[in-house]
Amino acid sequence: MLDQVLKSYLEHICGKANVEENVLMSTRTTFRIGGSARFFVTVQSKEILIKLVSALNYIEYPYRIVGHGANLLVSDNGYDGVLIKLNFREIVENGNFVYADAGATLGAVVKFARSRGLSGLEFAAGIPGTVGGAVYMNAGAYGGQISDIAAMVDVLQNGEIVSLDARACKFSYRTSRFQKSRNQIVMGVYFFLKSGDKCEIEKREQEILLKRRATSVKEPNAGSIFRNPTVNGVVVSAGKLIDELGLKGTRIGDAAISRQHAGKIINLRAATARDVRALITLVKTKVRVAYGITLKTEIEFL
Repeated sequence: MLDQVLKSYLEHICGKANVEENVLMSTRTTFRIGGSARFFVTVQSKEILIKLVSALNYIEYPYRIVGHGANLLVSDNGYDGVLIKLNFREIVENGNFVYADAGATLGAVVKFARSRGLSGLEFAAGIPGTVGGAVYMNAGAYGGQISDIAAMVDVLQNGEIVSLDARACKFSYRTSRFQKSRNQIVMGVYFFLKSGDKCEIEKREQEILLKRRATSVKEPNAGSIFRNPTVNGVVVSAGKLIDELGLKGTRIGDAAISRQHAGKIINLRAATARDVRALITLVKTKVRVAYGITLKTEIEFL
């Protein structure tokens, strides 16, 4: 009865077409793994999100923002709460600033910046997922990261949207304050970019895309599983450590370490979250025994 009341309330706030029940997260994540979410809600505007979050906080019902599920491993038992996908995606330019809503794809922002002759986002070419997820994780690659260009981040907290400067976001390698503060939701970000030549920007993006394709895998995956550790002040490739131990192709159930990229775990067919977790534990143990290094995961667990 409670679930049906909640469903009606969610539909009242978000619209009936935007509320789904018992959604298999294996259909909503790039890993193609995960049990059912009790409710999966698509939010079309910031105003609706504010109402929704206020309502869920009031009744103390669990919820999480999931983006496009590109960096997420969902439990085989699913999620007994509300998963929220942000679908507001505005991107606008103001001089050297580009504002992007959290629901916009990072790829769309890269394309937008290039079309305006604005440089600084080339490193993000080919990174999947949304702007909100990229800020949350401080996504980066090939010498660049979100914190290099994020001037201000709009955040929903306590029912209001506030703006935080980059320092307040506490960005670090593949992390931000938002990973530790569940009562703050990224709503949008202001990127500060530099004027550049469109052809040169596109050339740099193509170079990065070629590098990505060289280590890309066709099987379902969630990108790099482990963060690159720092050893004696030097950043070391987690993938290289795993490769040196001869672990490429190692398999538990239908989860396996990719033969193309040792830092990625792939879903061969019907991998479970339990398979992936077991493989992660195996890799961490072998790396710790061989090198004395404790690897930390980069992906989010739900």
